[in-house]
Amino acid sequence: MQTIIIKLDSQKLVNPDLDMRYTIPDYIEAYTDGVVTDNGYDYVNEDGNELAIWLDTQDAAAQVQNVIHCLKTKRFCGNDLSQTAQIYISEQDCAKIDQCTEVSFVPNSSKELHLPDYLKVAAEENCTNVAVCFDVEAPKPYTLGQKLNTLNEQAYMNGYNWEALLICCLEKNLPDLLEGLESDPEAGSYVALYENTPDNIERANRLADFIAYLVEDEEDLCQLVREDGETVEIEWD
Repeated sequence: MQTIIIKLDSQKLVNPDLDMRYTIPDYIEAYTDGVVTDNGYDYVNEDGNELAIWLDTQDAAAQVQNVIHCLKTKRFCGNDLSQTAQIYISEQDCAKIDQCTEVSFVPNSSKELHLPDYLKVAAEENCTNVAVCFDVEAPKPYTLGQKLNTLNEQAYMNGYNWEALLICCLEKNLPDLLEGLESDPEAGSYVALYENTPDNIERANRLADFIAYLVEDEEDLCQLVREDGETVEIEWD
């Protein structure tokens, strides 16, 4: 087996909850269908503020992008680990950090995005804006929309209500993606717009990746819609 390590510094976390040593590998194992598995954790500095989580996989170089995707699109114990975590890989089994190679947390966008056909990011050289275009009437989001509507009669999932739901999800999980975001919803689509800058192109790519995760995973959206009016408030159209 080969090694992937996630290193966390508790001093940089909003909530240094030790439950993350369990929830992170459990989530990654479920996301990868068992291709990446838990291999323990340890404190890796004298002060005891740096926690490392070891993961096992047959091909660390191939699977590390799935690990990065999980950390970029899911909050763990309220923490956005995409801002603080460090990732290391090695072809060795149970490798120590000093035997590993650190992996950049922001992969090239051409390698990072494998978007489903209901999503696209459009950023042409001479355009003022970069757009994330979400076809809410495509089969996958349409079927999910029907499911959400059975959970909450207010969740009639046109473009306007997808906007309301996405804004709620971003506030809870990735609030930095709301910076500079303008929305252009219609009955059958939702379009997110950012000013066309290098930083905003990265934001647009992350937003598209996040929407794909929400639609493909489903359970986070279902849970949020179930809780509407109890622990959350969604501003339905």
